[in-house]
Amino acid sequence: MKALFLRDDDAAAATPEFRRLFAFLAAEKLPTVYAVIPALAEPPLVRLLKGRGAGRLWETAQHGLAHRDHAGNRFLRQEFGAARPYARQLADIREGAAIMKKKFGRFFAPVFVPPFHNYNSDTARAAGEAGLKALSASRYNPALRGAGLRFFGTDVAVNGYGLDLKPRPLDAAALKARTLEALRAPGPTLGVYFHHDHLGDMAAFGSYVLFLKDLCGRGLLRPVLFSALLKAKNT
Repeated sequence: MKALFLRDDDAAAATPEFRRLFAFLAAEKLPTVYAVIPALAEPPLVRLLKGRGAGRLWETAQHGLAHRDHAGNRFLRQEFGAARPYARQLADIREGAAIMKKKFGRFFAPVFVPPFHNYNSDTARAAGEAGLKALSASRYNPALRGAGLRFFGTDVAVNGYGLDLKPRPLDAAALKARTLEALRAPGPTLGVYFHHDHLGDMAAFGSYVLFLKDLCGRGLLRPVLFSALLKAKNT
C-alpha cells in the first residue's frame, strides 16, 4: 500500500479560495499539507492552520521564503536554484524556517518545498544545513542524499497551465488516469499537489478527491501527512 500525501502550495492568506478548499478537505477528512510562504503568511491564515484538527487533518511545510523569482525568465522561474549563490539560499531558507517555527510550532513539518519546483544541489545542502529533514518537489536531485534529506516526490499535478501560464480547466478523467499510473509505479509514496487559487468551480476537484478516497477505502492508498513520512523508515 502506498502512502498518499496531498500538498496545497502558495498558502499565504485566508482568501475565499483557500477557505473553500480548506473547509472541503477538512470535511472529507483527507489529511493535507499546506505549503506556506513564510514571509507572506498572514495572521488569519496562521490561526486557521493552528485550529482544531491541526496535526491530525493538516499541517504546514516551508514554501521558500517570499516566493520571489530571481531568474527573470517566466519559464525558468526560481527562488532557489542556479540563479542564486549558496550563501543567499542558506540565509533565506534559515529565515523561512525560523518564521515557520515561530508561527506554527509543532504544526510545522520540517520539509522544504521549493517554489516553482526549481532547486539545485546548493538548495539541498542549504536546506540540510538549516535543519530541515526533507524536500518535496517534482524531481529528485542526488545531492539530497548527501545533505541528509528525505525526498517526498510529487507524481500528480492537479493544475495545468498553458504557454501563457494561465490555468487550464481541471480534467478529472485525466487526473484519475495519471493517479492510477502513479499507483502502479514503484515507490512507497504517491504525491498529489495543487494550488487553491486555480481550482475553478471545485466540481472536477471534488470528483477527484472522492476518487482518491475510494482508493484509500479499497486499501490501495493510505493518506498521511509529512510528519508521518518523516517517522517512517521506507520513504
